[in-house]
Amino acid sequence: MLDFQRAFPTRPVSVAGCLLRLSGSPDLDQLRTAVLERVQAYPALTERLVARRGRAPRWEPGGTIDVTRHVREHQLPAGATEDDLRAAAGRLSGTVVPLDAPAWQVDLLTSPDTGEVQVMFRASHVWLDGLSQNRVLTLLFGERTAAEAGPGWVRTGTLTPGALAAAARRQATSWAGPSAELAALTGPDDGCRSVGWASVGVDRLRAVGQANGASVNDVYLVALGGALAAWTSPVGSSPVQGVVSISARRPGECAVLGNAFVATRVALPLERMSAAERFELVCRQTGPYKGGSNVSLADRFWSDRVPARFGRRTIGGGQEVRRAAVNSTNVGSIAGPLTVAGAPVTAAMPVPAAREGRRQVLVTLGVFGRTATAGFTLPAPGAAELADRWLAEVDDLERTAGIVPAPDQAVATLAAGSAPH
Repeated sequence: MLDFQRAFPTRPVSVAGCLLRLSGSPDLDQLRTAVLERVQAYPALTERLVARRGRAPRWEPGGTIDVTRHVREHQLPAGATEDDLRAAAGRLSGTVVPLDAPAWQVDLLTSPDTGEVQVMFRASHVWLDGLSQNRVLTLLFGERTAAEAGPGWVRTGTLTPGALAAAARRQATSWAGPSAELAALTGPDDGCRSVGWASVGVDRLRAVGQANGASVNDVYLVALGGALAAWTSPVGSSPVQGVVSISARRPGECAVLGNAFVATRVALPLERMSAAERFELVCRQTGPYKGGSNVSLADRFWSDRVPARFGRRTIGGGQEVRRAAVNSTNVGSIAGPLTVAGAPVTAAMPVPAAREGRRQVLVTLGVFGRTATAGFTLPAPGAAELADRWLAEVDDLERTAGIVPAPDQAVATLAAGSAPH
């Protein structure tokens, strides 16, 4: 990732950003003071890239930070609407996080005439993955007991020749063949970006998954395929492929900052078929990654051994529309509650990072409290519509499974504070 970011300095290699909706209105000085207190308490927040002669650079704690560089204010226009907030989040998501200092940014989004305040967190993927980003949010804004240090990288586990061969076959098979494009994104890139969100109680996703012998992530992907089919149509006879990030962490490694994931491809179910057939298609592809820590060990073995000179090619390949029309991830749960300079966080909205020249649907699922939110970023108008269609697909999957959902109190509480749309 470092090689790719250096080769393409205007194309952010970023984890999906996270927009934090607040119940309260801290100002810039209060936010900077609160962040600086946490940085002083948790040295991991000062990690920066350190060059080593003859060896790969690594991340090491670096003492103090310039809080004025890491925490900045961005004013929304007078009379700002939810559309203005989404546009600001999209612009920030497409901004590169510098690597000559700790690779994270906190952006205070203010609306002078309404007094409303939101916070956007961004971090470089060169530094950490989605699970690690959740950890950093806890270090910055979570309860201190939840932010206490956990164990380091675990070195136990069993690697067998059979597991290594199976992992190599999975990766080779997954990336074989082209992807269909999406008709809505085949036009020229005019620089337009749109962001949309859909929120649902995470228990509803679990119930749909249990009814179909699937995981929450499978439900997310099945609903994504249905939403794309309702929103646009594929171009060509190949399946619409989506890049899916799979955690390669061992049990006990969730609190460690860094990257431990592999990227695979999943053919998304856009064709007309029953819900059972759609789940069968997705679960057949994701099933091999549900085999516990030994599966993660084998995939990480190969991922860690990609030569640096090929890193630019492998990362760039996942961003090419001919290889994948969709790029998706599930960053898991943020350990709450979170408080920003005394203001409680009421919702955490993923904002996938827009990238220059990238004609893909970008989508990230995250969980905060009892609410799962899917964040969509498109290189075209329509992200809010696509988010609505994803939520409609979840409703349809419930009905098909004969599930009568209880009133969605988690999302009702979120919507009472501000629109998740």
